[in-house]
Amino acid sequence: MQHAALAFGAWVSQDLVRKANREQPGPHNMHGNTTVGFEVMPSNAAYTAAHLRLSYEEWDSAQPAPQSAAYKAWLKRQLAAGNPVVWFPICKGDGHQCYPGTCAPRLYRRLVAGYHACLSLRADSCPNGGECDHVEPVYGIYSNHPLSDPVVYADDYILHASDQDLQTYYRPIESLNDSLAMTGNCLHAQPGYGRNEMYPCFDTDVTYGLAVTGLATAGPILPVALITPGAVSEPNIRDGAPAVNLTGTVIVGGLSAGTRGVLYRYNGTDALPARPPYSVGASYATPFTAAGSTWTYADPVPFLSSSATYYVAVHSA
Repeated sequence: MQHAALAFGAWVSQDLVRKANREQPGPHNMHGNTTVGFEVMPSNAAYTAAHLRLSYEEWDSAQPAPQSAAYKAWLKRQLAAGNPVVWFPICKGDGHQCYPGTCAPRLYRRLVAGYHACLSLRADSCPNGGECDHVEPVYGIYSNHPLSDPVVYADDYILHASDQDLQTYYRPIESLNDSLAMTGNCLHAQPGYGRNEMYPCFDTDVTYGLAVTGLATAGPILPVALITPGAVSEPNIRDGAPAVNLTGTVIVGGLSAGTRGVLYRYNGTDALPARPPYSVGASYATPFTAAGSTWTYADPVPFLSSSATYYVAVHSA
């Protein structure tokens, strides 16, 4: 969720990502509590995004199975539009068992007594009876065809991270799905923590995803992306590490030579305005005139790694 937000000019600490869902009503069948927030799972991903002031489109996991073909088309459409996706894959060697763990995995449920009763006990961390083992960002796509073409081709490639290292993983989109037995596309993936996250698959039958489409603001804004060292290394304040100052480099797009604009910075989620005027709540306003299609700004004022900091750019007269 944090890395998806960077694509739209927002830094949100991992601590605040989890705290964003601590007031969600209902049962919470994942790590966390109502003080420090909860692990992001399919059941609370949309709530988390909304309370981080991110706009989003969530994959409909309630549609009929198998979902894999429709999911790939949805994934391609989001990535082609520049929307990073938070996905919840299954990993080789892991249990494929969503919280709270009251049932055997779906692979075996049809073989055990009380299947329907068991299904009703497994609360809603994975709606519609699906499974997941991990959460990762998917943030790019390559194709030999125009990205406006919605057809999913075998030679379309997606880019995802593992949330274990700093590598980008390039995967044919046709290699992404498998059954819970993982004897298909993920047959030769290496099992075990620190390995299987690099080559996961999503469940062919029921899967999950949330595309972040921007900041939840009603007025017209320019495309903004944020680069910060915190995306590579963030102190874990939940384990007692002190927060540190981070620098941010902002890239504003959608410009042409001579375009005039203003870049606003907001210190905190609550400070981000829902609509114009964008000067309301801003801590800083930086006017600019673009020399080309983008304008890059190295913000001289640092922000804390434990913070939420948002940038919004708009045209000026």
